[in-house]
Amino acid sequence: MMRRAAVAAAAGVARRASPTSASGLTIPVPTNSATSAWRAWTAAESTNGRIAGVATARAWSATPSSGFAASAASRSSTTASSSVASSSAHPPSAETLRKIFVFNAVPFVAFGFIDNTVLIYAGDAIDNSVGVAFGLSSLAAAAMGQIFSDTSGVLFGGAIEAWVLRAGFIMPTLTAEQNVMRVTRTTSTAGKVCGVIAGCCLGLLNLLLIDPHAAEKAKEEKEFTAVFRAIMDEGHNVVGCAAASLWIVDYDKRELWTRASSGNKMDDAVVRRPFGCGIVGDVATTGKVSNVADCSKHPKFDVSVDADGVTGFTTHSALTGPVVDEHGRVVAVVQLVNKG
Repeated sequence: MMRRAAVAAAAGVARRASPTSASGLTIPVPTNSATSAWRAWTAAESTNGRIAGVATARAWSATPSSGFAASAASRSSTTASSSVASSSAHPPSAETLRKIFVFNAVPFVAFGFIDNTVLIYAGDAIDNSVGVAFGLSSLAAAAMGQIFSDTSGVLFGGAIEAWVLRAGFIMPTLTAEQNVMRVTRTTSTAGKVCGVIAGCCLGLLNLLLIDPHAAEKAKEEKEFTAVFRAIMDEGHNVVGCAAASLWIVDYDKRELWTRASSGNKMDDAVVRRPFGCGIVGDVATTGKVSNVADCSKHPKFDVSVDADGVTGFTTHSALTGPVVDEHGRVVAVVQLVNKG
């Protein structure tokens, strides 16, 4: 009711007080009471949300000075925001990039070291046990060791990251635009790559603490066992001696060893003797055949073989000869004991 009364009062006043223009149109000139009524109606409609935009537009255009001020303020705000965006779009400084590189490199040095260390020791243990038992290759053992290596990376990942933060390595604060810049991503990736390479190289130092050829030698011994049995059993029966053995020369360990010694009570025993010890060691050193009729009188005879019960009998005679490769190097020694 109040709104209708205000509109009616404004219309009545306008009809009474409106002069006529040159074109014959009537231009209303609002009086004070009409203006008050108009403002009351506008306020009511603006409160109801129907002509808020119109009221605002009228208020903005009613005073030209305030309109220009609003436009200037808008342009100033746009310029300021453009300036902020421009400053945030600047690439990170060289010092910031250096901190990004170090922050990403340090944890990956630890990751690479742990990964390679676990891989080496786990792979070596698998190669010396499962690999020898089932004849697996070193590559298969390394692949199985990789399982433990990757698992350790997952288990120790959180601890390594926490240690890096406690050590004082902090990622520099970057804007959203700087985070997605190519130079930032390239620096971060380069730090990770260099860190993991350095860590893996440090992990390779563990190879100095283990024997990388132990598994290969164990596999060779197992392979030689079948060959020894096939060859020496035939030699034992054909020659008609009490025992036959094939000794392998290990130049790395400077020793001779045999496993497939037939005709004794310790048929599957592994016997090792230092390089140059006994008649077998003398033949391996000189590369000459030795035929001893009475071993007890030979100065090179190793009495510990009989004393330890390896042969299971007393050695009287021995025919010992070298096995050489294509370069003339002695690689094994064949010995036939107690002919007839």
